[in-house]
Order: sequence, then structure tokens, then C-alpha cells
Amino acid sequence: MRKLSEIIKIYIICLIIFFFSSNAFSQNINHSVEDVDLAHEIVSLLEKNHFTKKRYNEIYVKASEIYLERLDPTRSFLLDHEVLDKVQEDTKYDLLDSQISISFNLFKIYQKRYKQRSDLHLALLKEIETLNLNQDIKILLDRSEAPWMKSEEELTTLWTNQFINSVIQLLINGNTNEEVITKLTKQINCQRNDFLQTRNEDVFGLFINSIASSYDPHTSYFSPRRTEDFEIEMSLSLEGIGALLTSDCIYTSISSLVPGGPAEKSKTIQAEDRIVAVGQEKDIELTDVIGWRIDDVVNLIRGPKGTKVKLEIIPASSPDNETEIIEITRGNVKLEDQDAEKRIINVNKNGKSLSLGVIKLPAFYMDFEAYNRGVYDYKSSSKDVKNLIKELKRESVDGLILDLRNNGGGSLLEANALAHLFLGGGTKVQVKSSNGRIDRIGRIRGFQTYDDPLIILVNRASASASEILAGAIQDYKRGLILGTETFGKGTVQRLETVSKGQLKFTESKFYRVSGGSTQSKGIQPNLILPSIIDSEEVGEGLLPQALKYDQISSTRYKNFNRLGSSLPLLKKMSDKRVGNSLLFSHYEKLMLLREERKNQKWLSINLEERKAKKEEYENIILTMENELRKKLGLNTFRTYSDYLDREEDIKQLDLQEEVLNEAANVMADFIYYSFNPAIILTKEAS
Repeated sequence: MRKLSEIIKIYIICLIIFFFSSNAFSQNINHSVEDVDLAHEIVSLLEKNHFTKKRYNEIYVKASEIYLERLDPTRSFLLDHEVLDKVQEDTKYDLLDSQISISFNLFKIYQKRYKQRSDLHLALLKEIETLNLNQDIKILLDRSEAPWMKSEEELTTLWTNQFINSVIQLLINGNTNEEVITKLTKQINCQRNDFLQTRNEDVFGLFINSIASSYDPHTSYFSPRRTEDFEIEMSLSLEGIGALLTSDCIYTSISSLVPGGPAEKSKTIQAEDRIVAVGQEKDIELTDVIGWRIDDVVNLIRGPKGTKVKLEIIPASSPDNETEIIEITRGNVKLEDQDAEKRIINVNKNGKSLSLGVIKLPAFYMDFEAYNRGVYDYKSSSKDVKNLIKELKRESVDGLILDLRNNGGGSLLEANALAHLFLGGGTKVQVKSSNGRIDRIGRIRGFQTYDDPLIILVNRASASASEILAGAIQDYKRGLILGTETFGKGTVQRLETVSKGQLKFTESKFYRVSGGSTQSKGIQPNLILPSIIDSEEVGEGLLPQALKYDQISSTRYKNFNRLGSSLPLLKKMSDKRVGNSLLFSHYEKLMLLREERKNQKWLSINLEERKAKKEEYENIILTMENELRKKLGLNTFRTYSDYLDREEDIKQLDLQEEVLNEAANVMADFIYYSFNPAIILTKEAS
């Protein structure tokens, strides 16, 4: 087995090769004929099939702007004349061919400047003792809309000030000069090493996704590797060893093991073990992966179930850093973190104890591959929720809260299937395609799995499929929607295989049965509850190129008439509880403080001034925290450091839990004052 000293020698040689070949590496970043062909294929598909059907010559200027925003978001590398010259460059050639060439050339300039900045920062590290850290200078915090620099001298000044800011930030966080040097050296070399591993496909992805995003925010190109990742996200399963990896730019390490996965079952590997080489079952020599991109390491480790992978690791427990080789048989890994989960909350209402079921659904997941193969027992959110509802009914719950907070959506099929559990037969959502055709999604007939009191809990991060379900429940008057205005994603995407990878593009919009779209507008809750998510920072309508809200005709749907006439009373009672909540009041003050800091545009690079500002802010936070804890009868903190070093907050201080408890109180009021199971067939205009 290899010693650490031998491994370090290999890594140093790799670094030397990287650094001395950086100029040649930059020259190797060039688009290929295949890139051009793929770009034409993707653009043609978008022009014909995207919901907006825009031609490339209508959007290429916006696409160029998006490319620049993503390439140099802080406007810290490219110069004014370079940007203008490239964007406005006339050409005798095909417009798309010209733009891909311009984009790759801009990346080469960016890459050259990136190396220059890291060289400058490494040089400044050697002179850190002589730096003036108490200047009367301020830097702009958000440079996304700042003017482009006009000269390399201006860039050098900016880079120097950015470096000084990094030094000051580390010093005011309690680091010594030696620790600052060590951390910044590692950070600069790590970022440089990552950047030097940029490939043609990365630059092409940046270019083509700038075009895709100019159509709308949810249209994007997936490389073959990203396609595999997307399928894993949707199915909650993969074939591999079941280990989550992290990288410190030298080693790829085990962050954690998936419970029940092959790696955990093997008992040969554990968290914080470092991987130095990977090989397949029949390999005699393993491939060194020191300094590799983490996605390349992942690619070597993944493989079909039943096959074996060899890993050379430095065990976290090894006292002398000696390596050992282990072998793990790959298998199906179930990513259960996004599985639906249930619990029960007990609430007292007018002397009666109510048992309320809660189902937390983080995503609308579905194993598409198993579904397409006709597997009966395929994995899906609707099946899991249905089983959990049956379990809760056996426990005789009085009502159900479906928690969709932070659920960004997923499968449209699953949104429909979940709505069916609560609504039975009938249209759940209308879908308008790019050719103007309107389809109504939902089984004509069917039975409800759950017909008792229902609340859907949402927040600003509830999107897409979550909004379809919440909108249907609200239109059918089947249950209450609680929380905040939702995200507002009302578009449907389709995956189309292209010659290399896949294209996800918006081909249709969905509309509620009442006729209104959720696009940009979202779902307005029946009762508003507090949230830590700032609605002015998060939401579909805030995204560049987001499609607009509109309406179509309503369709026939049931009116379950479950809300009664007591909504004003429910709101009044909830508002009173929220107003009396110490935790809600505390978070409201924190939000106001955050808003003040968010509006700060400039940052001083004066060490003493920054220390004073930091101490002032920490005292405000500490005072607010201790005031809350005193009122709740909890121990207070002596210093801000004690506050930061606290163990995980108990439920009394968990805002998410406080919101859920208020939802449970609303449910108790709902049951007592409102629940009315009569069903009326109606057609209501939006």
C-alpha cells in the first residue's frame, strides 16, 4: 500500500503540469464541428417546438447578454471594449456559427484574466504583512450591473481590493495572519486547479444554455452526464455504491453513506475516508484520481448493479495515512431523503383532543424507467402518500395536513395522481400546448382515498406540481390552502433526446380548472402564515425571461363546499395567534434587520471599521436572541460565540415547526367551524 508522501509527490507533479501548461490549455478550448452541428440541432428544435416559437435572430442579443452574465457575473475580468466588440461584431457567416465562435473567444479572454488574477493574489500573499488594511475605500457589493472596466489597470485595482477584502473577512472572523495565508493559498490554488480542468463541453454548455434560457428560465440543455443525474433526481434511485462525495481539490472524500446502500453494508468504508484511486472489477492497475474533478470520480464509481468497483482509500482512522484497496459490489441505491413521511400532531380544541395527520412531501417523484417498462410496483410519490393516508386512517386521525413547503415540483403525472387521492374523478389541470390545443388532465371517474378535513401547507418555494395540486384543491373547495403565495411556475417541460444529451424545453403551460394560470402569479393561500423566504427575492416572476400570466376558459369541476362561510373567523383567530407568537415576532424583526443589510450597497475595506460594524451586528443579534430565550424560559448566551456554538435549536425555536403548529390550530378551527361534506356540481368562471 502507498504512503501519503508518495501520493503527495504525484499530486505535486500534477499541479506542476497544470500550471506550466495553462497557456496551452487555454488554446485547447475551441469549439468543434460537432458543437456547431449540435447547436444548430438544438436551436432548430426550440424554434419549432418551444411554447413561444421564437426565431434565433429574435433572441440572440438576449442570449449574448445572458452568456456574459454567467461567464463574468461580477464584471471582474472582461473589459468594456471587449464585450462591446464581441456582441456587436458583424459577420458574413451564419449568425449562430458566429455567436458560438465569439463566445469561445470571450471565454479564452476570461480564462487568461482568471490566471492573471490568481497570479496577482498569490503575489500579494507574499506581501501580506505590508498591505494597508485601513484604507478609506469602499467596494461595490453587487457588481452584476456595474459598468465594465475600461483598462487592465482598473482590473488590477479591483482584484487588489477584492483580495484585501478577503484578508479582512478572515481576520475579523478570528484567523491569525498565518491562518489567513494558509487558507487563502489553499483557496486560490484550489479554484485555479478546478478552473484549469474546464473542458470544451463546459464552455459549450454555458453557450447553449444561454440560448436556452433566453426562451424561458426552465429550458436547458443536459449533457449526457447531466441527463443521468436528472434521471436519478426524478426516480430517487441509482446504480452505484451509495456514497455521497465531497472534494477539497486534492482528495475526493466520503461525505456520508446512504443508509442501506452497498457501501454501508460492505462495512469497508466510512465517512471522511479519502479516495486516491478507482478501478473496475478486472483492472489490475487502478486509476489515480488525486486532483480530479469530482464528477469524473463519480463517473468511475457508478456502474451497473452486480458489478464490482475497486477503491484505493486512505481510511479516516489510519494513523500513518497508509492506503488500502477495498472492493464493493454495486447495487440499487434508493435515495430516500425525498420520500413522503408522516407524523401525528395532537391539538386540544374546546376540551376535545384532535389527532391530526401530517404528510411531508419534499418532491413529486416517480421512477420513469420502471413506469415505462410496465413495472407494477414502481416508485412514486402518489403511491407512497396513498399508503401513508391508509396508515393514518387506521390511526383514526381527525384531519390531514399535506406539507408541500419547499416542494419544487416534479412529475405532472404525479400531481394529477395525488390530486385524484383527494378529489376523485374530474379534471385536475388544463394544459395548453404551443399549437394552441388545450387538454384537460384527470380521470373522468374515480374514488377519493381521503375525504376528511384537508389542509395544503405551502410557501414561496412550493412550485410547479405543488401549485397544480394546491390550485385544484382550492378551486374544488375541497380544503384550505395555508402559507404564503407560491413560486409561480406554470409551465410544462418536455425532454427531447438530441444527438448528444437531452434538451428540456417548455412546450406548454398549465391552467387551473377555474381558467387562471399559476405562471408568475402562483397560488394565493386562503390564510397567510409567516415565512423566512423573502417573496421579493424568490419567485418565477423575478426570473429573467419568465413567461407571463394569462387565462383561458374555465372547465366543469366539482364544488365540494368544504370551506363553509367561516374563513373570516378562521383568519381572525389565526392572526391573533400569530400576533401573540414570540417566535413569529422574533423572526419578523430578523427579517427587517436582514432587509436593512440587503440594502447596503458598499463595503468598507477598512479593518477597524469592519470590526466595529461586525461587533455592532453581533450584539444586536445576541440581544434579540437572548430576549426571546428569556421570554421562553430558556438559557441565554453570554457571548455571540456561545450563540454560534449552540447545539441544534429545539422545537420551541424552530420557525418551520411553529408554522406547522399554527396550521394544526387552523385545522382544529376548520373542523370545529367549517367542515361541510356536501358536494355540488358547478361551473365557475375564474
